[in-house]
Amino acid sequence: MNKITITRRIFQVVSLILLVYGAYIFKEWKGSYETEQSFFPSLQAPAGKISTTQFEKGSILWPSGATPVIENYPPSLVCRFNPKGGLFKACILHFFSENLTWQTQIKYLLPYITLFILLCFIFGRMWCGWVCPIGTVGDFLTFLRRKMNIPLRRFPQNFRMNLSFTGYGIMVIALAISTIIGMPNFARYQCYWFLPYCQICPARLICPMFGLIKPNWKDFSTGITTTFTILAWIVLGLFIAAFYFGRRVWCHMCPVGLINSWFNKGAGVELHKKAIKCIKCGYCADCCPMGLTKMYEMNKDGIYNQNACIMCFRCVDVCPREDCLTARFFGKRIQSKDFFRRTKDAKKIP
Repeated sequence: MNKITITRRIFQVVSLILLVYGAYIFKEWKGSYETEQSFFPSLQAPAGKISTTQFEKGSILWPSGATPVIENYPPSLVCRFNPKGGLFKACILHFFSENLTWQTQIKYLLPYITLFILLCFIFGRMWCGWVCPIGTVGDFLTFLRRKMNIPLRRFPQNFRMNLSFTGYGIMVIALAISTIIGMPNFARYQCYWFLPYCQICPARLICPMFGLIKPNWKDFSTGITTTFTILAWIVLGLFIAAFYFGRRVWCHMCPVGLINSWFNKGAGVELHKKAIKCIKCGYCADCCPMGLTKMYEMNKDGIYNQNACIMCFRCVDVCPREDCLTARFFGKRIQSKDFFRRTKDAKKIP
């Protein structure tokens, strides 16, 4: 394992611990933060609207009966159903879905949206590659596959890219449902259709188990809850299979990752290539967990910030040519080829 990858793995583990166990680690700080928070208005369900705190243990949307430490929404799949609430409240899709149902005025949402966009523009999809706890769980499944000597299944790049249309479709449907049930004529359906994506998201079933809290795996009380239960099982199965057999295939259709991808081009974190140093070894394309090949195909100097790139810097890590690939932060180099590692073939090339 190379230097950049080791650094990223450590960062992923630390991020998972902070995001998932934040309510345990910072429980003494939770009360003081709630009283001091002023720039970000408190978002509460108005009269006649539903919220996760109203669901009892045993229901699909029961959030372990706790509130998060910080009522905010970073650009990562931070789950509302983390044990004891977690460090941050939830992901950005939860934020939009919840407030569309509540019909919250935009002036109260702007501070949260502004911070989210700012963080996206600074780091791009580095949030997916370095911070996302579900991505970390998925990378662990990939690690298990390698240890079990199960061959990697490579999916065509077009197939991977087309998965984004599935993700956008799920996101549009979820937000449309959230909008509809916020209307007075459909308010009676809120108890069934509230936070529709959360009800099928694999994070809802995975994250509570980190705190030894049993998530609600099934609810067959009504036709709607039965449908959500079955869909959640299917999506969880797809999530496990996607990471276990094909590395980060899931990340192509994750709605939160897709929202982050809008800001990848123009973000502060950039991948640069010097084409004259490239020997077309193909290492960058072979190691990319997202199955991207554009870095390999580029024949001129430029910035490589493809929407699907999660900024894991694996390509920089494995490239045998010094300064061929570099990672920069607002133009300043933050990582380049490890000077202490060279392949024999690369040494021979002038």
